[in-house]
Amino acid sequence: MRVLKQAAAGSGRRPFFYRDAGTLEFRSGGGCLTLFGLPFLLAGLFVVQIPLGLLPLEERPEGPLVSALVILLGSVFALVGAILVFGRAGLVLDRGRGWITQWYGLLVPMKRVEYLLDSIRQVEMDFSRGDSDSADTWPVTLSGEGIPKPIAVAQPVEFAEARRIAEELARFLHKPLVDRSTGERVTRDAGHLDESWRDRVGRTQGHAAPMPPQPPGMRSRVERTAGGYIFHIPGPPLVWYHFIPVLFPIVFAGFVAWFFLPALLAVPIPDWIRYFFLGFVGLFLIAAPVVSSLLSLLRLKNQFERVTVTKAFLRVEALKQGKRSTVEIPVDEMEDLVAPTAKSLMDSVEVPGMKKVPLGETGTPRMPDGRPVPRFLLTVMKMAGSRGITARSDRAVVEFAAGLDEAETAYLFALTRKTIAE
Repeated sequence: MRVLKQAAAGSGRRPFFYRDAGTLEFRSGGGCLTLFGLPFLLAGLFVVQIPLGLLPLEERPEGPLVSALVILLGSVFALVGAILVFGRAGLVLDRGRGWITQWYGLLVPMKRVEYLLDSIRQVEMDFSRGDSDSADTWPVTLSGEGIPKPIAVAQPVEFAEARRIAEELARFLHKPLVDRSTGERVTRDAGHLDESWRDRVGRTQGHAAPMPPQPPGMRSRVERTAGGYIFHIPGPPLVWYHFIPVLFPIVFAGFVAWFFLPALLAVPIPDWIRYFFLGFVGLFLIAAPVVSSLLSLLRLKNQFERVTVTKAFLRVEALKQGKRSTVEIPVDEMEDLVAPTAKSLMDSVEVPGMKKVPLGETGTPRMPDGRPVPRFLLTVMKMAGSRGITARSDRAVVEFAAGLDEAETAYLFALTRKTIAE
């Protein structure tokens, strides 16, 4: 289960404001970026002055080539710092003039690009997973047939902020909001942005979807209660690739024990120093990595999810990576409930220059352009399992059942959908 607890939608600095009833403006730059860029700017200016002799230093770069390289390095740092400190950008949506103005500059607008407001067809919200050096983001853009590429509005690092910006834009422009951040395309028109998922399903008669049969060999256990269901979802079964992270520290420990320890024993040093190094190597280079990887494997084996579904709420209790969590979303506040399939994920893929070919259901997984999905990619997707089920309100996101077989996830989703919708 993946849970993102968000602050209330109205908290924090507002990234947009209204000049008047018909003009909405977004601005970016300044703030924390100024503090982050200031050291770059000052360091760059300091380095540039060294070869120019503007600083009273005893040692200076010798030769014109070295001086040029120092000036170039300092100029790059100063330029990056100046952009971060003084850089500003904005987007102005003017319903009176019928134009969208996108501008960039240093403290003041220096470059402008304008688009017709009528060329906007929809507001889009997506999800971009971060890495070890960057956070997850929810990009919000504007798109239309008359625009060469989507207009970037904001990239919040919080789901609630991105949802608030996207809904504000959809209301102001009276355009639909297309949300792909769950892996499945969900479109909401401007008049029903705050409508709960249950009300939307009732309005569109979506509850009439057929109930799939219970698949054989389910890993989950379904418990029927007076108010709904309880899903007991165990952790993933341990297979060969789960042991790969354990193999590396064991091999490294063997390498250290085979090559490093004999050399350490042969060094003519006092015994207390030798014992200190032996203890350090044994504890931090051998025991700690092996024990850490074994504990990760044990936590993976013991993890579980307990999902309670009723007409009033959806509650998910989980044990993941040794941490317990409980999140509950009232059904009246739930605005999204999706279970992305492999087909929907492939349909959502957009590759520049690749034309989508709507072939319908052919019985064979296909790429957006109609070609069959490569066999190796199907194997990887099957090993990874399904994306699970995602439920969202304006304040929280909860994901569960990830990694299960797609048929099993579809069955649990159908039970959840039937319980909440009826």
